[in-house]
Amino acid sequence: MPQSTSDIRYAYDLAANSYAKKFLTELQFKPLDRQLLNRFATSIGKESHVVDIGCGPGHTTDHLASLGLTPTGVDLSPGMISVARSQFPELEFAIADFFSLPYEEHSFSGCLAFYCIVNLQPNQLRQAFAEMHRVLKPNGLLLLSFHVGSEPVYVDDFLNSGTTLEFFPFPVNVVTKALESACFIDLETHERSPYETEYPSQRCYVFARKANGE
Repeated sequence: MPQSTSDIRYAYDLAANSYAKKFLTELQFKPLDRQLLNRFATSIGKESHVVDIGCGPGHTTDHLASLGLTPTGVDLSPGMISVARSQFPELEFAIADFFSLPYEEHSFSGCLAFYCIVNLQPNQLRQAFAEMHRVLKPNGLLLLSFHVGSEPVYVDDFLNSGTTLEFFPFPVNVVTKALESACFIDLETHERSPYETEYPSQRCYVFARKANGE
């Protein structure tokens, strides 16, 4: 039976502190991620408003701010947002389901979506991408990352939370087709092998753009 949004939220709420302890400093050890984030920020321009979807404990949101952007971090989990606000009180965070973001159309110049689709099933991708597309300004830029694969991974006792979560890696062409069906253009993909400190899966990053005039 597919895991519900409430089940996912509950698991991340319980795991929020452990998640932060494990991942809060992860960007220090991920040079390609930092390189791509820098390109994302440079392409958008300083002080531009961006949304960080699935921000977790806020470390990616903070990194975007350090690059001169004006970010808002959003996450499904109130527990994660509580941690993010305590770690980075100067930044803006909001609890939100990214199938229904609480922002008007054309609100942001950029959208960062690092691993936020890991708990989605393939048939949910287009809906999630369509919502990202909706809140982007014309010519707005998306940077998405995900695990590459084809078989779901079940994790028992997720980060010692006592909960089970199902994670979905995706073939690259499945994700790019879903992005195109959500009207994103100019797709550009980058893949890398896992770093020693990471879960042993191939990673993919996609730059995509909302067409000018949409």
